[in-house]
Amino acid sequence: MKNLSLLFSGRGSNVNSILSHIIKKRLNFNVKIIVCDNKNAAGIKILENYNFNYTVLDTRSFANKIDFNIELKNILSPKKNDILLLCGYMNKIPEHLINAYNGNIINIHPSLLPKYKGLNTHEKVIQNNDTEHGCSVHFVTSNIDDGPIIAQYHLPIKPSDDKISIAEKLLPLEHKLYYEVLKIIENDRIVLLNNEVILDGVVLKKPIKYI
Repeated sequence: MKNLSLLFSGRGSNVNSILSHIIKKRLNFNVKIIVCDNKNAAGIKILENYNFNYTVLDTRSFANKIDFNIELKNILSPKKNDILLLCGYMNKIPEHLINAYNGNIINIHPSLLPKYKGLNTHEKVIQNNDTEHGCSVHFVTSNIDDGPIIAQYHLPIKPSDDKISIAEKLLPLEHKLYYEVLKIIENDRIVLLNNEVILDGVVLKKPIKYI
């Protein structure tokens, strides 16, 4: 069974979804530790409902990000084949931590990457009159919202949509997408090799598309 650790900064909805799947035996992972970097995060209360190891490591209690990331690595204690999931984690992952996980760090982002990296993706979709939006799961590199993309959920945008309606529609798709990708990982179907996603022994030329 693979070890899984999770990082988050806010409401923890993806964390809650993943833990629920594990509790219900829909996903077969050992949850090693969950870390929140924000002592005021709403998602901390969610963790109190589960019997998983978690800690709050608030970034503001450290003099700088270097010291924070050193302590974060100590807490995560990555081992060979461990997997780290970012679930609305708002800090950049340093290269030394990526290397410690042998590249096995995965993030979910609310856009169809490489489009709309960073924050406020729903607003950007509205401003640009896009007809399609979505979410992406990708391997993490030292660049924010970068790295080889594994899979995406596509969401049609209606003229009546605004950033609130888009957010409400997209969140359950994020939960579904993380679940689908974790099933692939659980079944040893995917690997990161030379900065490319290998699915069932073949280089993935385009992200897996869900609609």
